[in-house]
Amino acid sequence: MPETCRFVRPSAMSEQRLNEYIEGKYGKIGVDRVWHDTAISFNEVIQQFEAWMAQHHLWRKELNERLNRAAFVTCGNWDLKTKVPQQCKVSRMKLPSYFTEWINLKDVYLNFYQRRATGMLTMMKELQIPLLGSHHLGIDDTKNIARMLQHMLTDGALLQITARRNLDSPENVEFLYKNRI
Repeated sequence: MPETCRFVRPSAMSEQRLNEYIEGKYGKIGVDRVWHDTAISFNEVIQQFEAWMAQHHLWRKELNERLNRAAFVTCGNWDLKTKVPQQCKVSRMKLPSYFTEWINLKDVYLNFYQRRATGMLTMMKELQIPLLGSHHLGIDDTKNIARMLQHMLTDGALLQITARRNLDSPENVEFLYKNRI
């Protein structure tokens, strides 16, 4: 595991349930010890992430702005539409401004290739990109999404923001593509 890899410690689980989850999920792929050694709170992850973004001139906290010359690329809307806002509520923090827009690779894929793909594994298979690592392990999923993104850009796909939320009413998400998964 790279030094920058972080696991986020769930805050709404009992310690017993948490250990069962970790041993069951990450024990199967051999990273349960790494999880225990690196897991930190969501608030700490966000603080470290914001420092990294500021260092790379991708975002400025004092302006509470959206990302600068960057975007989150996801495989589906669920993480940024639903889970991150839920985790912010659990962590008693306001949803950061940089989580207000993203690019859903599934929607780009559908509109560019004119083929519906239900998920990352289907898209990778159709693009003839072998899966690296373990599916649903964050760092491996990130690398695989980046590889799909590179392939699609090489094929001529244009990337645009596919979803945007209003910070004043974060539950309302506007989807910007007519054809969506």
